[in-house]
Amino acid sequence: MLNLVRGRRSFYCRLGKEASLVKFDLGGERFFMVTEEKVGVHEAEDAKLVTEFECQKRVLSAAPGEDRNITAWDVNSGKVAYCIDDAHSARVKGIVVLMRNDNTVDDPYLLASASSDGVIRVWDLRMSMKEKPNPLAEANTKSRLTCLAGSSLNLKRSQMGASCLKEAPDAAEGE
Repeated sequence: MLNLVRGRRSFYCRLGKEASLVKFDLGGERFFMVTEEKVGVHEAEDAKLVTEFECQKRVLSAAPGEDRNITAWDVNSGKVAYCIDDAHSARVKGIVVLMRNDNTVDDPYLLASASSDGVIRVWDLRMSMKEKPNPLAEANTKSRLTCLAGSSLNLKRSQMGASCLKEAPDAAEGE
């Protein structure tokens, strides 16, 4: 890891394998390291391996993969928490848990996924306990997707429109 203020290395640890993805949890206490068919969960303080997940095929992100499924694991036990089988008809290239602007989970049960055939879907993870859950929304981009990034927005109604309406009668009275 680099200290961006000083421009120097702040942490160094040889983990034995080259990772295709490294991601920290929201609290910064653990990080997830993806290497081919495995996802390792490590303590951020000393990089100690907490648990490791075996996947059927090469992992493309922390949960989606080439098997067209979306799978999530319990980071403490290493067991599957939920799985949406055949979530897409092509490889799942990325997932995003929808977050609030302040980086806290607003609806931790909402997840967006993208596949290489161009389809983006939004899922309600509470429905993943069903035999075959249906997506809440779907969009076909008609493009070959290779990744996914997303954001949830908390929109507030603008007060500007209300103040303009109040000024209009005054302008009419002056004429």
